[in-house]
Amino acid sequence: MNGRPLSLTRPSVRNGEPEPFRHVIDVYRHRDQTITCVCGWHGSCAATATGGSDWTTHLNQFRTKRK
Repeated sequence: MNGRPLSLTRPSVRNGEPEPFRHVIDVYRHRDQTITCVCGWHGSCAATATGGSDWTTHLNQFRTKRK
């Protein structure tokens, strides 16, 4: 190694604005095809007739604009 310790913390935001809350998988159950989000939402990750899933719909509800 190069002697620098690895940082386990996130880098600080340079513009001073807090980062938006990220909806990420907390628990995934492959056999049941279900996901629990860190926000507490629970639903299916199986594809629906429209091609998406309940999980995709949940993510799209909270998606923010890219900078």
